[in-house]
Amino acid sequence: MPKVNLYATFRDLVGKGQVQVEGRTVGEVLEALIKAYPALREELFEGEDLAERVSVFLEGRDVRYLNGLATPLTEEATLDLFPPVAGGTFAQRFGALPAWLLERYLREWGGRKLEEGVYALPGARVRFAEVEPLRVGSLSLPQIEVAVEGEAAEAWFGRLHLAAARGGG
Repeated sequence: MPKVNLYATFRDLVGKGQVQVEGRTVGEVLEALIKAYPALREELFEGEDLAERVSVFLEGRDVRYLNGLATPLTEEATLDLFPPVAGGTFAQRFGALPAWLLERYLREWGGRKLEEGVYALPGARVRFAEVEPLRVGSLSLPQIEVAVEGEAAEAWFGRLHLAAARGGG
């Protein structure tokens, strides 16, 4: 049964950070999730379409760059659902910042790994997932979606942004 990781306000609406939901496609899994947690419908959809402000990743790839809601899933699939960013959360997609390098920065800054793609820093939590690489001709650059939340989110996001911009810690 596919797993769904829920972040920020989605986690708050459901009451847990991960659920397992039946479904053979992204759309079926989201519909089953909404059936179990009806408050998610208006957060996830605009009419019949996935809301533009919501990010849904399958194994680190944005489903919009796959087959959208029709993207097929295996029983072992993992979806990551990121809500729109507001308030004490800062998010951005970084190009040419691979996940392994971000994890190295987070460890060097005293971060503690909580689970795959989630680190705790003093006063903040960092969540990240790899997304579709940026392709320009034959060049392919990794991209990563990063969200930092918590009372110290702005400071940590600034530090992360600076490290990513310089290409070093």
